[in-house]
Amino acid sequence: MRINKQKRPEAKVKGRQTKVDKGGRRLLTVGLPILLLFFVFTPQRPVQFICVFLILLILGSKAYSEYLAGRLRLVRRDRELRTFRYEWTGVELWVENTGRLPAFLLVAEDDSGGIAVFRGIKCLCTLGGRSRQLFRWEAYGSTRGVYSIGPASLRAADPLGLFPFVLIFDKDEESAKLFVYPAPAFAGLKSPGGIPLGNLVTSDPFNEDLTRPRSLREYTPGDESRRINWKASAKIAGSLGPLLVNEYESSQSYPMVLFLNVDTREYAVKNREQYVERVIEAGAALCLMAARERQVLGLILHTALGLGNESGTGGSSIQAEVISPAAFTLIPILERLAALKPFGESGKVQEPSDPVENSSAELMQSTARLLDKGKTLPFGTRLIYTGPSLREADYNALQTLRRRRLTLEFLVIDEKNLGFRVLRHSAPKYQMKERGYEIL
Repeated sequence: MRINKQKRPEAKVKGRQTKVDKGGRRLLTVGLPILLLFFVFTPQRPVQFICVFLILLILGSKAYSEYLAGRLRLVRRDRELRTFRYEWTGVELWVENTGRLPAFLLVAEDDSGGIAVFRGIKCLCTLGGRSRQLFRWEAYGSTRGVYSIGPASLRAADPLGLFPFVLIFDKDEESAKLFVYPAPAFAGLKSPGGIPLGNLVTSDPFNEDLTRPRSLREYTPGDESRRINWKASAKIAGSLGPLLVNEYESSQSYPMVLFLNVDTREYAVKNREQYVERVIEAGAALCLMAARERQVLGLILHTALGLGNESGTGGSSIQAEVISPAAFTLIPILERLAALKPFGESGKVQEPSDPVENSSAELMQSTARLLDKGKTLPFGTRLIYTGPSLREADYNALQTLRRRRLTLEFLVIDEKNLGFRVLRHSAPKYQMKERGYEIL
């Protein structure tokens, strides 16, 4: 499943000249005075003619170079790009010459921002007057993250190459963001029984949403009288025509809230990085599954690093970031997953006491956070825990959320590796595949 790029209106950006070749400066500071001296103190006409010709040539080349520097533009087609991990995406720019004079051997170069690029990062072209050319290069999303592409630069000169210049465009105005989402994967969890009135389409006619009329049909014996549309019957069918009955959309409503546990201290040390990344991929797959079913979506992101402390002390404290369940939250959630750094900026994780060896009766930090946030979820929410396997005490404590009419499900990745014996509970529990395009 691909995410369409959000395109904004193209904006012309004028470059900022940051560098002039030293050879051109020598011609102005040294060459011109020497030619003027030869012209003034040499009586021979041919020598004077050559000096005048060279002086006009240098000044004309300088004027040509300055003219081009003020007429070259760059148009970036997309200010925000989105792709999945292990997929290619194209970055497109228009190199434009708004002047009447041609630009010879124009070199356009873009800054990849650290993303993998194997070819096409530079473009060599010649632009005539009032023309433009498309510059496209391919980026490969080898690593999940958010990349800042740009600023681009243009290198050109006058036809003789006497006064080359480089135009570097303003980073704040010209750069673009590239969101590399987690690797695409497929998750198919059966929907639980929900309640009426919602936006999740179902084939069961008993789950009709009385707030979403779909069409009208003729009255048939057995229809309830409250379904008759009296105004439409009088206006369309007339006094002698058949009665018209309302039909409604068949749908269910129960928002799906994903609790994503990326607290690296609760994972087994072995294959920790691979497991954390796989859990993030599973979270993205569940969000895409909810989007396909038109289900209201929310996210509770539980992490231990990179978010600071709720009390303001900083460090590696634990915090949960919440995106409330609502419509049209798929893109914000995928962007947050793309920017997620479970191991912090340095990529290292602190090593407290191993949670596998901790046999105390206290609940794990993720369980306590889930119990706290679960109290604020709306009625009928489908709550899916995604992360490492929990202990028996944690599973037992989470069953109290069912009293709030929440549908609880568990999607764990390392149940076998952690070695805990998990009792069977009424809440469904799924074992996540460690690799591949299928989560379950």
